[in-house]
Amino acid sequence: MTTESKQPRLLFLDNIKVLFTILVIFQHARVTYAGSGWWYYIESNPIDTFSLIFFISITAIGGLFQSSLMGLFFLMGGYFTPSSYDRKGARSFWKERFIRLGIPILLYVLLINPIMYYVLANLGIQPWSTIPSLQGSFLDYYSIRLQSVESSMKFLTDMGPMWFLYVLLILTAGYTLWHQITKIESLRRMIPKELPIPSYFYMLLIAIGLGCVTFFVRLVFPIDTFILGIPFGFIVQYAMMFCVGIISLRYDWFKKMSKDHIKIWSITIAVSFILLSIYWFVFLGVDTDLSVALGGATLAAFFFAVVDNIICMGMIFILIPIFYARFNRQGPLLRNLSTSAYHMYLIHPPILVLVSLGFASIPLIPVIKLTIVWPLTVFLCYLVSHYVLQKIRLN
Repeated sequence: MTTESKQPRLLFLDNIKVLFTILVIFQHARVTYAGSGWWYYIESNPIDTFSLIFFISITAIGGLFQSSLMGLFFLMGGYFTPSSYDRKGARSFWKERFIRLGIPILLYVLLINPIMYYVLANLGIQPWSTIPSLQGSFLDYYSIRLQSVESSMKFLTDMGPMWFLYVLLILTAGYTLWHQITKIESLRRMIPKELPIPSYFYMLLIAIGLGCVTFFVRLVFPIDTFILGIPFGFIVQYAMMFCVGIISLRYDWFKKMSKDHIKIWSITIAVSFILLSIYWFVFLGVDTDLSVALGGATLAAFFFAVVDNIICMGMIFILIPIFYARFNRQGPLLRNLSTSAYHMYLIHPPILVLVSLGFASIPLIPVIKLTIVWPLTVFLCYLVSHYVLQKIRLN
């Protein structure tokens, strides 16, 4: 998401970044009307049969693919980190990181996020209207949130979608430490100069192993649990994807991925998804609460964690070679979207909420609203990013 290089062969990663930014906006628009997940504004209108079936299907599929979506963001973050660090040096690199990532986090946490809560509360929108600390003036609300250490910590770690930037900063700090450690000559000699892409079975075992580790982590930290702004239920997967991005750059793995990788991982993902679906419908039932898969000592949580990591691993070997072979070029629109994608991600929460509220009183079924609100939000985010933010040099 933080592309540094302008080499033509990296255009396919920029195009993936555009696709994923649009899908993130879709995910939050889906929650607005499906009500499955957390978001600032969830519409409570009755859902018709068609919308219900549609949202159940999208939620089931999206729940499995959402982590791979964010995982590949971290993969790209890891891919671009070493070259940027080497080119700029530690001091300039971290100065740029704090400006590009740190300032948006601070603006969102200290200004945008509290303003959104306050406005929604005063509009009588649940659940914010039921929180006493949101009553009174905005300055009253702000002062109440900072009255105690506990309240201040909760306030300062409530990052909304900006948690991605926060975790990326943490992982980047980890890379900086590793970079310093590898300056030790004895350790440097242990790093292989060439490393081919591991075989399919080895990568599958790694994915299953990651799934097992993730399951044990989620015994304590379920998927919907954020500690100090960090989604610990996914942290193992995100850290691994960041590392894979670094390794892929060093050993040029992206160019070495082939059609065979696409084929075998497509089959693997399909089989994993089908087996999990069979288990769910046969042994748990259609009306089972999805929360049983979010964490805890349940078989559903174990299977979900394993399949989740298999899909995340497989998406690397499907999307990267497909985009590298077929979408490694850009016209004017894609080029503009690519340069705007990061800002679109930053500003999409308030824009999506405003657009959703604008359609709240219009009597349309939820699916129709989704098909209108989602592309309209993408379009407005692009306009604001490309014609406002970039024009006033917020890059």
